[in-house]
Amino acid sequence: MKSIILEPQKSELIGSDIIRHCSIIRMDNSTNISHLDLWFQFSSAITPPDDSDCDSYLLAMLMDAMAEQRNIIVKGSVSKLLLSNLVEYQAIWNSWLPHVYSPVEIIVESIRDNESSVPGAVCAFSGGVDATFSVWRHTQNKNSYRSQTINLCLFVQGFDIPLTDNKAFDAAMKTAEETLCDVNLTIEPIKTNFKEISIASWEDSHACALVATLSNFKSIAGICIVGSSSPYNALRIPWGSSPISDHLLSSDSFSVMHDGASHNRIDKVGEIAPWTLGSNNLRVCWQGDVKNKNCGICEKCLRTQFSFLASDNSIPQCFPTLNVEQILFDKKMLLKNVGVRTHWRIIWQHANRNHIKSAWVSQLEKIVIKKRFLDHVFPQDSLRRRIAKKIKTLSKFN
Repeated sequence: MKSIILEPQKSELIGSDIIRHCSIIRMDNSTNISHLDLWFQFSSAITPPDDSDCDSYLLAMLMDAMAEQRNIIVKGSVSKLLLSNLVEYQAIWNSWLPHVYSPVEIIVESIRDNESSVPGAVCAFSGGVDATFSVWRHTQNKNSYRSQTINLCLFVQGFDIPLTDNKAFDAAMKTAEETLCDVNLTIEPIKTNFKEISIASWEDSHACALVATLSNFKSIAGICIVGSSSPYNALRIPWGSSPISDHLLSSDSFSVMHDGASHNRIDKVGEIAPWTLGSNNLRVCWQGDVKNKNCGICEKCLRTQFSFLASDNSIPQCFPTLNVEQILFDKKMLLKNVGVRTHWRIIWQHANRNHIKSAWVSQLEKIVIKKRFLDHVFPQDSLRRRIAKKIKTLSKFN
């Protein structure tokens, strides 16, 4: 039998930080094939979960186990509700990618039941559009009865900013602190080596990794706010974070709220545009050499800037001063997949809806509306015919 054994270790105090860690042991029958250490490091001022609490470790390694078809043996305790939810969570991923992920058995030493939770929420915050939008609308009570009191925000090092790049992380952390101070929130850093030891695709596993990391703070709040990636009317499936699956990462004492899928990216930048500091401190770039700044010219930087333009707002100061409209004409846009192409199509649609008359709108139409992508992006036959007719009309002028 192939298995992954999770053996929680005693927490360690190093300086002013505490490190929670777990041995990750892969077994092929009776043969030990690897022995790794998964860890989370954060301020010792935070009361950590009990050493035997394996919720975060199980969440972190679930996708690995499914990808490798290894049963999970937990030498500690897990929430009963989480165990129940993960049955369905595995079924979803097996349905989406049956040749990649298989359901596995989870064998637990001890099951915790009926745990109480702490009022309030924690929210991951790295300065991106999704997190900035969630923070803005919850602190401004713009989400009606669903608005949460955010007790603390958390910035993870080891995800988009590597553990080795302390300079970039410290600079980005300082900017995040400035942003959140403007709405009377505080932020704490947390480090993890998850990406260094996980073999699962980050595109698939990032929600598991995020909730696993933030669940170390369940003594601070009982709700975990996860900012949405795609809106309800244009969900990307399969994708690691989704309103379909994220809530199934909840335990008795730590409930996951997928937040913001009612808004697409252009809607979000339109909502946060009045928050001047929040907009000017956005950090969306992951391709640039300097990890705490926006390069301004990668696909995501360009997409965000045009999202502001499409919502009839100015490009914020967080981006270098560039003629992005000219870049759209000069640069060969490489839209790698249907999901990215859909984002740009929505930008084009919003620009037309907002009666933006700039030349870039027509140029963008030529980029995103191409016949070979119609079957993927526009599945409705009637819509395909209308778009095909539009392309034929446009071709007369090219």
